[in-house]
Amino acid sequence: MIHSIEFTEKWRCFKAGDRFEFRPGVNLLVGDQGCGKSSLLGAVQGAGGEKPGQFRDLREKTILKYDPCKVFSADFEKDNPRTKGYFDKDIRLQLALMYSSHGQSNLTIINSLATAADCLIMLDEPDTALSIRSCMKLVKLLKGAADRSSQVIAAVHNISVIQEFEDVLSLEHGEWMRNEVFIASQLTGE
Repeated sequence: MIHSIEFTEKWRCFKAGDRFEFRPGVNLLVGDQGCGKSSLLGAVQGAGGEKPGQFRDLREKTILKYDPCKVFSADFEKDNPRTKGYFDKDIRLQLALMYSSHGQSNLTIINSLATAADCLIMLDEPDTALSIRSCMKLVKLLKGAADRSSQVIAAVHNISVIQEFEDVLSLEHGEWMRNEVFIASQLTGE
């Protein structure tokens, strides 16, 4: 489980002293494009050794407090099996993915959360290309994983996902907020 990350030096959109606390259960990272949601996920993974090649200098720039655990992570824009499938040598996979939408391909990954238990789940934009119905399925799977003692940290944009969780971590505001306060801030531009 991830407890917190603190930046000791400037890195991307974060400055020295920026600190983020994570809670047990579902942690939604929210905010407009470019506010640092994906960067924060990458920092947690890099500081914890999950992506050492990509973020090799983060261990010196952060203080990460965590309990070692199994990690499941997916970036739904970069790791979509449809996108990667075209370069796979398995012709059956290529054909199946050619006739699947981006959202259907993402649902394949999301469905694997149905049995996730006692692990850290890090998801970068799992709501990408999903219908409202599929977003509700995502919400159910995230809550189910949390009920099975998993911690979820997910960067999301879709209001139908955000409104299903009481509190969200707004990277625009740098703090935990009630979902309705965050949504109102997005609608008013404040």
